[in-house]
Amino acid sequence: HHQSPNRGAYVYALINNHSMKSRLVGISIHWLFVNASFFIVPSSRDTVDAFTSRTQHCSHSLRRLPHGGRSAFKVFYSNTTDNNIGGVRSLPDELYNVLESRHPRIAKQIISNPDSFVRPTEEWFHHYLGLSVSEEKKIYSRWPNGLKFIQRLGRQRLHAWLAFFLSDMVQLDHDQLRKMIVSRPQLTNYKLSNVQSTTKFFREELGLSSEEFASLLQKYPSVLMYSIDNRLRPTVDFLQNECGGGKHNWASWKRVIYSYPNVFAHSLEKTLLPKVNFLCNGDDGKLGLNRSEMSQVVAKFPPTLWLSEGNLQSKLDFLSESLDLKGSELRTIIVSYPQMLGLSVESNLKHKMDFFLDADARGGNSTETHHSINCGLGKDQLKEFVLYQPALLAYSLENRLKPRISRMQEKNIFFLYCPKNIMSYTDIKFDEWISTQVSTWSIIGGI
Repeated sequence: HHQSPNRGAYVYALINNHSMKSRLVGISIHWLFVNASFFIVPSSRDTVDAFTSRTQHCSHSLRRLPHGGRSAFKVFYSNTTDNNIGGVRSLPDELYNVLESRHPRIAKQIISNPDSFVRPTEEWFHHYLGLSVSEEKKIYSRWPNGLKFIQRLGRQRLHAWLAFFLSDMVQLDHDQLRKMIVSRPQLTNYKLSNVQSTTKFFREELGLSSEEFASLLQKYPSVLMYSIDNRLRPTVDFLQNECGGGKHNWASWKRVIYSYPNVFAHSLEKTLLPKVNFLCNGDDGKLGLNRSEMSQVVAKFPPTLWLSEGNLQSKLDFLSESLDLKGSELRTIIVSYPQMLGLSVESNLKHKMDFFLDADARGGNSTETHHSINCGLGKDQLKEFVLYQPALLAYSLENRLKPRISRMQEKNIFFLYCPKNIMSYTDIKFDEWISTQVSTWSIIGGI
């Protein structure tokens, strides 16, 4: 029994004869490590992979010892300087066979004892992150060669990589780290020095706080794999110069980076710059935004930059036709509420138009023949509402629009004569408003 303060581990050796024991007395731990047959658990200052690579010589060393003095042992983690790196890799098959033949009870304990810290690197990895069985399956389904890479990377390198994200530089908590790895496990194969450089770019050059950077990583961890000079910095320059963020107004634009970090996933030449040209082009029913308007649209709804031109144009055409909008009116609606461009025409906007417009106004664009609840507005009337508050078309049809219109109709209150921002009221404010209305005050609106 020997305790080495330099290694921070206990070594237990089973020696079969006294002559072998006497031969070991006075020999350094280092000599034993090189020549004898055992594993030792290093402290965080040592390299696990370097230690475990020595196991290639274990069987040969066993044969060199006198038959009666061949030894096998179990080394387990105890009071190392880093509680998260304890344990060693599993025994090589050849060494385990020798160990099992000489000391079957010890061999059985090493393999079967759940409290033993002799475990494969992948087991340590799963335990360190606190992965559930389903999360383990997700990792290896998203990273088919992941097990092989984890074993090749080794515990020390993986621990340094994971510990960096828990450090003050990043400040992820353990749950955030686990979710990030489950989402994008291939990141662990990426060089730590590159990850550190990317972190420095976001934290120091762009001035993201630890909370903002953590939010970015949770939404799009793949951003860590992009080149700073070839992708990250050019995209930031594009947002500053082409979209109007400007270096002097960058504080308000940082939200685009950490709220929608997948902007970095899109090619500057193939997607982002062509989309700016599309939105600023005023020909053939397009928006024709100026620089200031473009800046507002991107700041409010960054996905505008990577939605396809066909997708955007179909929504612009639908709004123009459904409400008889002029070019300037369409531009006003989109600049005020660009989130409108994220709504589906077929599954969202058409149903709301059917709900708001009367049968004559719907014409051939109707997707439903009858609504049990309907506002009965003409195109010009609905257009007035939408120009005043474009977000009207974004509210949930089933959870807000229909329930409120139904309550108004029960009190004979016609929607046309309500405050134009009535749908933006909180539930409490709406209840207060409707409770003060005289039941017949707007009944003439339905005549």
